[in-house]
Amino acid sequence: MDKRLSLFWNELLAQCEKHNSFEFIFKIEYWGILWTPWFIYVNDESLKFSANDLNFNDIEILIKNGYIEFVEELLPTDNIDIEIKKCRIKTKPGS
Repeated sequence: MDKRLSLFWNELLAQCEKHNSFEFIFKIEYWGILWTPWFIYVNDESLKFSANDLNFNDIEILIKNGYIEFVEELLPTDNIDIEIKKCRIKTKPGS
């Protein structure tokens, strides 16, 4: 795992612990040509991260490495929704 992804993982874990929830929603929205921002929500609150260039490939790396698991794909609720995936943290580093 590279430094950027490690930073994201540590921030995600800390924020999930703060919200006492280890399930989160990864959502990609279409805001215009070449502008598709992503969001991560825990308990309907959008989380903030130091790295802003993440995408679902980074989530897939965390899945492959056993840190999180894919739970389900959710149906878009708005015209701007491209992709909505529910995931869960599986493990904590060092445990």
